[in-house]
Amino acid sequence: MNVSRNTEIKVGIVSLAALILLVLGISLGKGVSFSSGDQIIKLRFPSSGGIQPSAPVVVNGVDRGDVQTIQNDNGSVLITAQLDNIEDLKEDAHARITILEITGGKKIEIYPGTSTNKLAANAEINGSTPPDISELVALVGEVSGDAIGLVRRLDTIAGEITYLLEDGKLADDIKSTVRNLKDVSQNANDLIDDNYNNIQNSLNNLATITQDLKVAIKNNEPKISNIIDELENTIQDIKPIISKTDQAILNADRLILQLNDIAKEVKEGEGFANKLIYDKNFAGTLDSALIDIYKFIKFIDKNGVNVNLRLGTRP
Repeated sequence: MNVSRNTEIKVGIVSLAALILLVLGISLGKGVSFSSGDQIIKLRFPSSGGIQPSAPVVVNGVDRGDVQTIQNDNGSVLITAQLDNIEDLKEDAHARITILEITGGKKIEIYPGTSTNKLAANAEINGSTPPDISELVALVGEVSGDAIGLVRRLDTIAGEITYLLEDGKLADDIKSTVRNLKDVSQNANDLIDDNYNNIQNSLNNLATITQDLKVAIKNNEPKISNIIDELENTIQDIKPIISKTDQAILNADRLILQLNDIAKEVKEGEGFANKLIYDKNFAGTLDSALIDIYKFIKFIDKNGVNVNLRLGTRP
């Protein structure tokens, strides 16, 4: 009886030790750290990316701590992590959530940065969350419909191309076009080869002409400057004349307006000039009077004047 009880006790101790070892193995596999480091950093990500508390935090691939808390904050995710040392982290450090193992699990990879300034104790490290396998599978599922349509269109295009090339005429035309293009290219090369010296001489002559133009411009630059100065002086001299011409034109406009007023008064008024020009009755009367005066003068010229003049007494 005692032997059986001792055996049960031994089996219980072994089972308890195995259970403790199993729990320790699982904890260590998830990256549980038993270190006494108390340096806490903050990391901000667009999303959690499936990271869990106690997930390992590595710096350049070296395990340095674990995740403490994960919480939503102002439209993003704020993660706090405990590291054994942050002396090598710089102010431009950044982080990524990556796969811990191919079978599952996540970790935070921190890249310490290259700045000369160290990371402040209360500063946040910005991070990114690359898509994992599940997200890639979902993305493939979303585009699968488009991929099927694309394959069908490609199949249709291939069928149309096959139909075009089926009778061989299009292929012959393409071959003929290629041969013609080859002939044109060969003719162009022959033309350049035959006229290479002429082309080179033309380019040399063009360079000489350009140089001569530069020399001519340089030699005549003072004369051109003098001409421009004289032209400016002439313009300055002409400005008063233009001003006087403008004044004369203005005076002429005023005179024309006055003549227009006089003509209007003559036409619309009741004076002698208006009657003389526009009143037909007055003109006829004046014409008759002038005729009578003319006849009277002719009569006097012909017959003379009989004057009966008596001075000193009354009749």
